[in-house]
Amino acid sequence: MKRTLSIKCFRLAAVAIWLALIAAAAPAFADNAVKLRILVITTGEATEDLGFAYIKPVLDEMGVPYDVLNARTQDLTPVTLASSSAGTGCKAEDAGCVGNYNGIILTDADLVPGFTPSEWDTLHDYQKNFGVRQAVLSGWPATYSDPQPPHGVYLDYGLVYSSSRNDYEARWTVPPAYSKEVFEYVNQANPFPITDFAFAANPRNDAARLRDGSEPSVEPLLRTQNGEALVSIVRYMMPSRTTPVREVMISTITNASSLIHSKVLAYEFINWVTQGVFVGARFVHMAAHLDDLFRRNTLWDVTLHKDNPATTYRLNSADISNAVSKQLAFRAAHPVAADFKLDFPFNGSGAVVDPEAMSLTANLTEDLVFAVVANKTNFRFINHTFAHSDMDKAPVPVGTPCDYATFTSIAAIQAEITKNRTVWGLLDLPERDQNNRVLVTGSHSGLKDRKCTDDPALHSDMLNVQADDVAFDAGGANPLFLEAAAKAGVDYLAADSSQRDQNVEQYIDQYEDGSQMNRLMLPRWPTNIFYNVTNPSQLEDEYNYIYNRRFVNAGQNPCEIPGAICSPRNYREILMVEADMALRHMLTFSKWPHFFHQANLAKYDESGNTLQFDWLNAVITRYEQLFKLPVKNLPYYLIGDHTAESLNAKSAAIQATWNRTTDQVTLSANKAVPHLRVTGLAGGELYGGQLIREINVDTHPTVYPVNRSLAE
Repeated sequence: MKRTLSIKCFRLAAVAIWLALIAAAAPAFADNAVKLRILVITTGEATEDLGFAYIKPVLDEMGVPYDVLNARTQDLTPVTLASSSAGTGCKAEDAGCVGNYNGIILTDADLVPGFTPSEWDTLHDYQKNFGVRQAVLSGWPATYSDPQPPHGVYLDYGLVYSSSRNDYEARWTVPPAYSKEVFEYVNQANPFPITDFAFAANPRNDAARLRDGSEPSVEPLLRTQNGEALVSIVRYMMPSRTTPVREVMISTITNASSLIHSKVLAYEFINWVTQGVFVGARFVHMAAHLDDLFRRNTLWDVTLHKDNPATTYRLNSADISNAVSKQLAFRAAHPVAADFKLDFPFNGSGAVVDPEAMSLTANLTEDLVFAVVANKTNFRFINHTFAHSDMDKAPVPVGTPCDYATFTSIAAIQAEITKNRTVWGLLDLPERDQNNRVLVTGSHSGLKDRKCTDDPALHSDMLNVQADDVAFDAGGANPLFLEAAAKAGVDYLAADSSQRDQNVEQYIDQYEDGSQMNRLMLPRWPTNIFYNVTNPSQLEDEYNYIYNRRFVNAGQNPCEIPGAICSPRNYREILMVEADMALRHMLTFSKWPHFFHQANLAKYDESGNTLQFDWLNAVITRYEQLFKLPVKNLPYYLIGDHTAESLNAKSAAIQATWNRTTDQVTLSANKAVPHLRVTGLAGGELYGGQLIREINVDTHPTVYPVNRSLAE
């Protein structure tokens, strides 16, 4: 049915209905209980609905249970929204009636053309009767009237369009009444750039009275530089009441997963509708892995514009001492990262007297080894195999440009893992036992069959040829490697998120013999701080060669090539772009580390500056402009543990009901979930002004008190 847009149509009919409604008694709530679950109402599938594609990965990462109703193909009915203990539909006043959702998210403001006026009435009735909030991710702040009986205005956000553009420099205007409930995690002192299309609106003085008798009252939370509203809370008031009958948060900004402003806003849409009580949680993470400690690697030559095998670099004691100082300065400059430590995936062959010897002896007097041991408490360490050996499938195809040797036995691969553990013990590095469950292979090998089409002459991870790669889940993983890792007690394997099918946390569980020995893949994010650079000049030259100059040299226009850049960038510009990308990663709430290489920690000037800490400072400075949340910096084995716990929780059917009368949540599951994270329960960790509690859930319902942390 085509809608008719109107602001004042059917005003007389609306007034008549309102008079009838205020004469009726308010509903008597029998149980005042809702399930901890969100209903997301979309205009299509994720491939069709930008808003759904935006909010879905956030809900998934946080572990928030939700259902999806596609307004284009599905009808919203009262039975959808509330049910009795017998599983049948019910009304709020019925004994045993429980709301199926404690929050409603709309991907679009008006859901045209799929949502009918009667469905809007059904949705609004549910929100009023069960005290459930709604969030609108984006859309036109319109007013709609029903041309059919019972007529009247059925949708009005109390806003009138004012302007639209792609680059508002917004300002936060959260009123004191909401200061501990909305956007508490945001650095509201700074401007908030909106970098895509948005409608701006103003609260309307002549807001229409809806046919249920309520009238919208708008409280802007985010305004343009001209004072127009971009994100607002709309409180629907009855003339005879001082508290709202409904509350809606509406954004008129285009939101998408790729936009930083969208990533900042995403959490509050979820937090607002659930009133800060929901299954799941969010933390912001950052970890930096510097691979290949104790090894020497080749360097990029700015004269030759390519990697030069004749020029190499290996960290020294001055670099390690400088790293300790730079890390302390980094923590002091950025209180949100006060506990940060660098992680060193290391290759023990470079730390022993004779790598070929059957009996290993630590080279404790060697310059780098001595410095690492002396400063070991300042860093964390990860097993990167003894000699950085390749774990890909054997044999190497004849006549291909492959430049690596492979193992042909499980025992030989296992020895590469265990010999590095031996070196760990010889150097007495911290947390060896905990880290025995984690492994980073050289070049993330063993997880795919690269078919030897990578060009070793380019010496850049950014130029790997992936077109014919066979991913792990298509038989590309080396079964010998996977079995060796399992036998060595390795639970978690590092993966490169830029590689095919390695950009998701998942179990690798199938071997050629059909046995199931699960290894959990933990992705890491690559950066454009390349492995073969120690200073800004090298980085600039290689970066611009990869993304611009090689295309120009070939007679191509880089502006027409996906992923290329039209013009070269200087070091400061490269850092800005890299910081922006890393910020996007952090704001997904994923725990994935970023990985670098040992040469990036070399000090390149008399001030002790390094590419690694230049990157870290750029990223966290960018983060602090937007967020106030402390940044979690977990060791890799804990990232693995938390990932395993999260996957287990997501595979369970969680039953959670919030009784708002007693202010308690009852939780159970169809299986044991030892580490379920729930936001808004008393006794949890205070993070971003909210309590996040980790609980042990099983098939037996357990009751927990709610604490929304709203008290001063």
